Amino acid sequence: MRLVVVGDVDFAAHPVLAARIRTLIEDRRAVVVDCVGVTFLDSMGLRALVEGLRAADDRGLGFALAAPSQPVLPVMELSGTTELFPIRDPEPGETGS
Repeated sequence: MRLVVVGDVDFAAHPVLAARIRTLIEDRRAVVVDCVGVTFLDSMGLRALVEGLRAADDRGLGFALAAPSQPVLPVMELSGTTELFPIRDPEPGETGS
């Protein structure tokens, strides 16, 4: 299941993201989080992604990020989580702008 995330993924938004990821995983669905439209990511947003990855791994499901935007990449690099996530290309026609 492709989950498209846009805008700021911060302390205020992370509970919604975490709940949506959790629901997909509980439904036994592999998850691809499309990050091309993310304009800001803080540690709580990253936490939701890492928890989703771990929950998917625990259930033998796939979990990947698609097209992490420029605001996402530095947070992943600084936190040392870049290597955790499989990265996929954006869907055709997506530009990130």
